[in-house]
Amino acid sequence: MLAVAGITAAWLIGNGFKRKPAGEYISVTGMAEVNFTSDDIRWSGDFSRSSTEMKEAYQVLKADKDKVFEYFKSKGVHDSEMVFGTVNIEKQYDDFREDGVYRTVFRGYKASQSVKIRSRRIEAIEAIVKESMELVENGIEFNAGTPEFYYSRLSDLKLELIRKAAADASARAEKIAEASDCSLGALKSSDLGVFQITGESDNEEYSWGGVFNTSNKRKTARVTVSSRFVAQ
Repeated sequence: MLAVAGITAAWLIGNGFKRKPAGEYISVTGMAEVNFTSDDIRWSGDFSRSSTEMKEAYQVLKADKDKVFEYFKSKGVHDSEMVFGTVNIEKQYDDFREDGVYRTVFRGYKASQSVKIRSRRIEAIEAIVKESMELVENGIEFNAGTPEFYYSRLSDLKLELIRKAAADASARAEKIAEASDCSLGALKSSDLGVFQITGESDNEEYSWGGVFNTSNKRKTARVTVSSRFVAQ
């Protein structure tokens, strides 16, 4: 005897889709993306001094801090936009080999401190950062970092992207239902994909855990929503 079995089915987006009986599901993935411009810049640099005496290293570094502060203030950085980190002092050693034996000799102390700038005045701070190595010409052992760019209304942007991605998934499901001679029923489930924030027009690779670009001022945000609808 031959048993008659029911056939379960689904419609999947890809190279195509398979038509199945009504009463099953249509699974789709919707996507949304938007370009936006950062409105928050964050940058940091650090400066240091070395001496065989801890007190001397600290005192010279303290004088350097005053020079760094006055430099950025003269360039137009507001007091509220600058934050200096705590002073870090570490011992330094030289390792060498003598007569086949490895030896370690105390070389002195290195005192270092960081300065961080955060501002909504992106263009102004960018220009100042590009000139910051002038501090080296003034005798400061200064190392400049790379500016990072953020967006203060990212939460609102994400919510709008989710709404658009969900709407895109619904529209795709409607098209598949029409082509399959059935109607679209209730939404059964919906899963949010990871956010991908890349540099605008950059060829950054997506990551399963999401990408969060901070090096570009102009960015592109993308998100996917996977939805499952009843097919009637």
